[in-house]
Amino acid sequence: MSVILNICGMLIATSHFPDATLQEFYQQYYHCQIKRSSTDASTHVQSASAVTQLFPQTSTWWPIFTVDQLQSESFKNLIEHGVKPGIILPNEYFSVLNYYKIKKAVNEGAIPVAVYQMQHSKYFAAKATFSTAIGLRPLAAIIQTGWDENIIAQPAGSYLIQSENSDELNIPARVIQHHQHYFYQATSDISQNTGYQIIVNPPIELSLNNIQYPHFGISWTLNNTDYRSTPDQIETNLFGYLMIAISTVIIPLDYIFSTRYPSLLSTFGSSISWISLLLGCTLLLILIISIIRRRRINARN
Repeated sequence: MSVILNICGMLIATSHFPDATLQEFYQQYYHCQIKRSSTDASTHVQSASAVTQLFPQTSTWWPIFTVDQLQSESFKNLIEHGVKPGIILPNEYFSVLNYYKIKKAVNEGAIPVAVYQMQHSKYFAAKATFSTAIGLRPLAAIIQTGWDENIIAQPAGSYLIQSENSDELNIPARVIQHHQHYFYQATSDISQNTGYQIIVNPPIELSLNNIQYPHFGISWTLNNTDYRSTPDQIETNLFGYLMIAISTVIIPLDYIFSTRYPSLLSTFGSSISWISLLLGCTLLLILIISIIRRRRINARN
């Protein structure tokens, strides 16, 4: 059953009433309160996708592509004009062919973006770490299931919020900053192109004059180690750099390309645990041997 909302006089049908944070965004960026409306007043009810047109603003955008569109004329045109589009990294596995396609595009200036699944948020850390190890370090995350009230509890960084469900209320088409998070509305529907949006697989005819890059950067935590990916570098501690370095050693590349990331997370975590245990036992053994040798030397003297 849908909920009828009154947004600045426009009646909008949505699947549920928005949470407090989303209401705050509408108040701050659209200067409009969201109120519940009775179904009796639903004569001219519109879908949630029509909200963007209620608050027009000069259109600015940033292009982002799926892997299957890297050979499209639109993507090639952007690269030729010096634009750095985004690339959505495959969520489950890399084939060797796709890896080289993505790597080539990144070398030409494209920006890797990793998929963030709210129900499997811990897997994002594994994907981001492995992507960093193989030269595809993400600088943003895309959530393809729409807004979730728990997003603000995720690690700091830039999140692109996409929802293809017309019954779901999306975030305002603005550059939204909330504490250490940046949120951007992502869509593949260019008919609602107003304000600031991330356009997924844009057609070639869109003007390049209004392209504006989002804030780049994303953070994650893996095995109690914090990582922060910035446009310049990956920031972590010594153990974090070690984990990135040995990830390509303890897991063969062909295994990375053909295995689902959740399995990789388990394998990678287990490998790190065994390596840490082995290293600890080795150091303990060296310490015991050193103590025994010192006692023998002291006994002789």
